[in-house]
Amino acid sequence: MLVLICLLTISSISQAQKIDHIKKYAVCYAKITPQETSGFELLILDPDIYTKDEILDFKKRGVKTIAYLNIAEFETYRKPALPESIIISKNPLWEGHFYVDINSRAWEDYIFFDRIPKIISKEFDGFFIDMVDIVSIFPNFEDKIIDYIKRIKIQNDDKILIINNGWVLLDTLKSFADAFLIEGLFTRYNFKTKRYFVRFEKEYKDRVEILKKLGKKIFTLDFLPENDKRKYFVKSLSLKYGFTPYISTIELNKIYR
Repeated sequence: MLVLICLLTISSISQAQKIDHIKKYAVCYAKITPQETSGFELLILDPDIYTKDEILDFKKRGVKTIAYLNIAEFETYRKPALPESIIISKNPLWEGHFYVDINSRAWEDYIFFDRIPKIISKEFDGFFIDMVDIVSIFPNFEDKIIDYIKRIKIQNDDKILIINNGWVLLDTLKSFADAFLIEGLFTRYNFKTKRYFVRFEKEYKDRVEILKKLGKKIFTLDFLPENDKRKYFVKSLSLKYGFTPYISTIELNKIYR
């Protein structure tokens, strides 16, 4: 076990070095062209809407391409061939997203023998793992989430692994993650009123200290309306703490600079 941990640590350091220098990144789940992303060094993309050649085109321009991978939700728009019996409940915030029993063999096979191979076949540089925070809703999934992350890293040690949030498991997952992306660290979005807010310092101060102690690359993803001038303040906050910022609308369907 000690040897395995050491090997994973060495691999993580190696992959982390590939992104430590990144100063400008973006997240967009709508189709974009390389021309639209001039100046960006890393992109987090929806892998299903790109061909291998399109991903290679980004990479030829020196851009790191990271594929979105949801490890705990049934996304109806992807039309997965899965039994409805694995669905636990609907995600109340996002249309077409359903929480699933990640302990089921059908879901595990879907992730490791369908989603991941398809991403690898398109030559992505790494994975952006979403819904690790499902353990905040279903604590009994904690061991399985850790197992999934560990397995993804072991089987794909040549890929960059970025974990979305994961507050409950930060200390455990830092051994496998090359970086963390934190959503809404300095801003907050109200899904009912559809309004955006900038957080008060007391809301993020403790979390900033936790992140700084991780010793990992930290990307921040905050949300504000298009052309909102508060973005300059929010970006400066992220940079002040040594993080790498990106600001978009909640839809993440366009590139913003």
